[in-house]
Amino acid sequence: MIKIGRPNLNDAPSWYKYFFDLAQGDDLIEALEKNKQDTLDLIASIPFNLEDHSYAEGKWNIKQVFIHLCDEERYYAYKAFCLSRQTNVLLEIPMSENYTKNFNVSGRSLKDIAWEFITVRNATISLLSTMNLEMLDFKFPDENPYTARSLGWFAVGHNEHHSRLVRERYL
Repeated sequence: MIKIGRPNLNDAPSWYKYFFDLAQGDDLIEALEKNKQDTLDLIASIPFNLEDHSYAEGKWNIKQVFIHLCDEERYYAYKAFCLSRQTNVLLEIPMSENYTKNFNVSGRSLKDIAWEFITVRNATISLLSTMNLEMLDFKFPDENPYTARSLGWFAVGHNEHHSRLVRERYL
């Protein structure tokens, strides 16, 4: 297995830099593993009575935040998979009103959502850890600025961003 270093800033939209800066380390697989454990530790620290807590009206509750992380990671991993196979599938970040409302958290516990996160993250790690450099860094010359490497690092930073928000605004 190769070490997957930091992304090239030219391999993603300029606004990804914020998320790349949040991602710690210099090896993607190690960063994904550490971030997974940090996220699970955060989830375990949340009291049961706060699972449905939202810090303001109209904002997601804690369970919705972690479902969002699972959903987005699935999206980034699929996009990374397509790029690694040199398949130009134009996938825009889904931001419709229904997408951000249909989390289906009723009746679900944070423990259940943590299990889902583990499953999704392990699949991401499995996918990215089997790619060679050509697969990790393939980029279409046109409108698609991403690489599988940049999407993997973005997943770590995106997760860290929302974990920080949970710590600062929800707890």
